[in-house]
Amino acid sequence: MQLLKPEGLEYHGGALDRLYDAMQREYPIEARIVRVTWEDNQPLWELDLDVLRGLVPPSETGLGDDAPFLMQRFTGQKVFVKVKGIDKNAGIAACSRREAIADAREKLFEILQVGQKIDAVVKVVKPKQLLIDIGGGVLVSVPRVAATRSRALRMSELFRPGQSVSVRVRAMDKNTDTISVTMLNDNDPWEDVPEFRRGDSVAGVVVGINKDFVMVEIMSALGLVGIASPPLYGNLRRGDKVRCVVANFNRKNKKLSLRLRDTLA
Repeated sequence: MQLLKPEGLEYHGGALDRLYDAMQREYPIEARIVRVTWEDNQPLWELDLDVLRGLVPPSETGLGDDAPFLMQRFTGQKVFVKVKGIDKNAGIAACSRREAIADAREKLFEILQVGQKIDAVVKVVKPKQLLIDIGGGVLVSVPRVAATRSRALRMSELFRPGQSVSVRVRAMDKNTDTISVTMLNDNDPWEDVPEFRRGDSVAGVVVGINKDFVMVEIMSALGLVGIASPPLYGNLRRGDKVRCVVANFNRKNKKLSLRLRDTLA
């Protein structure tokens, strides 16, 4: 039976006493992963618990079958864990993130609603998706198309582990234990951007090339793509950063005409 911590309870034994209390009452604590090491050819999280080293094996990370591949990505980050056992003489504590996030997931299904906006934290950045913490350590996979409108910039250029982001709950299904979120709003990017004026100098990234035109995504308005004539000299490649001058901007017709000037480092 999980016990609740009384209000005003003072820990006379300091940090170690708090750990024993957390173990007995089965409530999660937050700790930083300071090292990923290996034992018996398996990765092992080492947590800073002030007076002890917390240890979390792959099976207790809550990362499922991908744990051996993802555990290093969490180095330096804070996680919620439950203390399962303490060996004071050895200076270690067995911990479980899996149990901590199982409780958090139950609470999220009780309090979240479809359409609700919540704060989240990026935990892992992959080329085609993000893993984000939507609360209590519960991780949700966000594919690129639900994370950014950008067609040019790499995910690693847009996001970093530990970054705070806002997400909207798209769907929930307790039967399949899934929660889906998006980081995009429903607004048309052409309506959100400020007015571009003829002669404005803008930075962009090449997202498409053919013999007739070059497609350039504007860095200050991700998802907004303009068209420019191909350069007379030299070659451009997808992903090249360029400086352009605005020739024409028509918000109503969703058209942005550009003139290429030069490439950027």
